[in-house]
Amino acid sequence: MSTQFILSLLVTLSIVAVVSGYNATASVDKNAKGSDFMYLLAYSWTPGFCNTQSNDPGCSAPQDYWKNHFTLHGLWPQYYDTGYPSFCTDVDFDAKYPEAVGMDTMTKYWPNVQAKEGTSSYDDFWEHEWTKHGTCSTLDEQTYFQTAIDTIEKYGTPSIVTENVGGTLSADDIRNAFGGKQRVALKCSNNKYLVGAYSCWSQKNGIPQAQVDCNNEVVSEDTCHADDIEIQAL
Repeated sequence: MSTQFILSLLVTLSIVAVVSGYNATASVDKNAKGSDFMYLLAYSWTPGFCNTQSNDPGCSAPQDYWKNHFTLHGLWPQYYDTGYPSFCTDVDFDAKYPEAVGMDTMTKYWPNVQAKEGTSSYDDFWEHEWTKHGTCSTLDEQTYFQTAIDTIEKYGTPSIVTENVGGTLSADDIRNAFGGKQRVALKCSNNKYLVGAYSCWSQKNGIPQAQVDCNNEVVSEDTCHADDIEIQAL
């Protein structure tokens, strides 16, 4: 990786940390292959994110799907009690595996809006997700990416969200659409602008099985503190 990219990635992750509020310090010294874990399915609401990052290439030329559907931020192993594993193996990212899943599919459901499609830096986001989280899933790289895509395709965006793009919804109505306040942590900027969500899933042999209650640590990541949440549009 170039020095310029590393500096850019550090700035990007700092912005994402502020917007999403995910507690990076929760990583603990366990190995997912030796401990029971669930998954945290991290959704991104691209219109909300782009309102904080309007100059990003994907924000100026968004795909139609991103305008009214959640996309993937990641599929993250998470311990049932507290914390999560990270960087579990030294298996390097290989761009041929997202390509095997299909670039049209990857850019639709798991876009890197901060890079222009077709450029050499576009898969840097996927590299980060595989290296930090995917290596802890017990899956090989291609299966990990395909599994994440399959999960968001099947359990994507509640209709109440797609039907109210550009409008306002009760925070509790959105939580209920995800199964209730114990099953989702909504992510907002400035307490009221939707930027994403976290839901929790049981797994068997690394494959998500069913939505389950999140532990209190995940629930506490909810940053949508206003009663009414704005579902921004692109």
